[in-house]
Amino acid sequence: MSGLTFINGATVSATDVRKSWRKIVQSIKDSHKPVFVFKNGTPDAVILSLEEFQNMQEIVETAQREQLGQQMVCDLLNIAHLTGQPIKHMLLNPECVFEEAKGQ
Repeated sequence: MSGLTFINGATVSATDVRKSWRKIVQSIKDSHKPVFVFKNGTPDAVILSLEEFQNMQEIVETAQREQLGQQMVCDLLNIAHLTGQPIKHMLLNPECVFEEAKGQ
């Protein structure tokens, strides 16, 4: 295996992973780039640092919360349209329950 194969964060074979696991992991930690593992010439897995995984997980969770919020707004607009009632201004109370805002 060429030393540059994984140092540049490109690709390694499954055999390379078995033979050079520690070196590959150190390269990932140093470069902060994932390594793509190929098996029989086909992409099979990705190895990335725990820090990068956590960053990706945070991005996905933020996107999911945003999508949920957008869906809630659409649902409220649909309810307002179907009932003919205006959307009430709601606030989250200390117990994390929505309640109608006073004086709105």
